[in-house]
Amino acid sequence: MMVFGAAVGVTVGLAMLAHIGIAGAPWLVNVALAKLGLVASGGLMAGGAATVRLVHRRERAKLLPGQRQAAAEPSKPARS
Repeated sequence: MMVFGAAVGVTVGLAMLAHIGIAGAPWLVNVALAKLGLVASGGLMAGGAATVRLVHRRERAKLLPGQRQAAAEPSKPARS
């Protein structure tokens, strides 16, 4: 979902830069559609990020208590 949201945002941005819009529509309609596209892009990226977070939380909940601590702490490089 995050990748699709980014793709929508890039497509809308490129269309705005190239002045591509609906032929015959007033400029205000084209601006409104561009804004809706950017809002949809942000919503898709936020939804994807929330989904990833929930999946990680569910995976951590399945771990045993000792494994949870190890998963929560960042791995420290071994010193030589």
